[in-house]
Amino acid sequence: MGNIGKLRLAAALCLGLLAGLAAGRNGAQASTLEEMSFPSKALGKPLTVSVYRPDLPAPEAGWPVLYLLHGRDANNRDWSSLATIKATLDRLIKNGRINPMLVVMPSAGNSWYVDSADVKGPGNYETALLNELPTAFEKRFAPHCTRKSRAIAGISMGGFGALRFAFKRPDRYVAVASLSGALWQNIPTSQTMTAWPGASGSYFKRIDQATVVGGPDLPPEGAHFGGAFGTPFDAKRFNDANVFTLLARQIEAGNELPAIYLTVGDHDGLNFWRGSMALYETLMADRLNIEFRVTDGDHTWSLWRKTIEDALEFVDSKFAPAIAPPLVAVSPAMPSAASGEPAPKMAGGETVVK
Repeated sequence: MGNIGKLRLAAALCLGLLAGLAAGRNGAQASTLEEMSFPSKALGKPLTVSVYRPDLPAPEAGWPVLYLLHGRDANNRDWSSLATIKATLDRLIKNGRINPMLVVMPSAGNSWYVDSADVKGPGNYETALLNELPTAFEKRFAPHCTRKSRAIAGISMGGFGALRFAFKRPDRYVAVASLSGALWQNIPTSQTMTAWPGASGSYFKRIDQATVVGGPDLPPEGAHFGGAFGTPFDAKRFNDANVFTLLARQIEAGNELPAIYLTVGDHDGLNFWRGSMALYETLMADRLNIEFRVTDGDHTWSLWRKTIEDALEFVDSKFAPAIAPPLVAVSPAMPSAASGEPAPKMAGGETVVK
């Protein structure tokens, strides 16, 4: 082979190598989705979670954290297998619709996100998810996480759980989103001393020929809750743990609530639009800010694959702006580019959520 042929071959090899590198960059993962477990004293067994992490340099304060809860008869894998959450997050981040964030998807069985070990229910999942998981996860992956960079969301039963946690500890979360949340108003007090037989009668009531009103929206019979509120179902226990009770307590105390986002399908087959509307009306009655969306769809993943995008944008808009890592080192003699606030210190020893 002559010199010209050798040069052409070398050039071709170089071009092929460059093309391969470019293809590798374009096809490289923008994120990692990993299943892991954390010890839980409350449950007496490890807690399994799926974790989404951006494959990007983290800002100085770390990524914000979203806890994303599943629905009934589901687990931590549903968001990835049924909602393609990894691809959704990758696309929204790539297109600039949201900023990078960590997303934690725990497996909570049919716990309804309450503590129930004392009544031989699924277990103390409220303690595990509200206290133990954030402490363990954030110590490892987000040591600077505070209320301003922590949010929670969920679908169906997970929407109930997300609102429960946000209303029980509003100091923990800057935002909460409920997608087709399994929400019901409190059972009337005259019924609470006996096992709840389930809502009966029509939800709609006709005042006159031209006026129809709805409500109250009461829960189904107790077996629906799988022992989370006792067996037989304890209506008083349900009321004490219910979203509406927790909200009323925070309003009475005058505490600041997280930013609230509700969305539900207009043809929800479980009629969960009723509970979302009742919560919307409750918040509006106290002139509290809320974003409420009724969208076209049923109680299905085909709807949630769409509505999760708007919920992610809402949550992202409430996170405190992250400071990107500097591209070049700053000399000590040069003025700092920081905002003037002291840099957060690394946590040492046991870290607890703030």
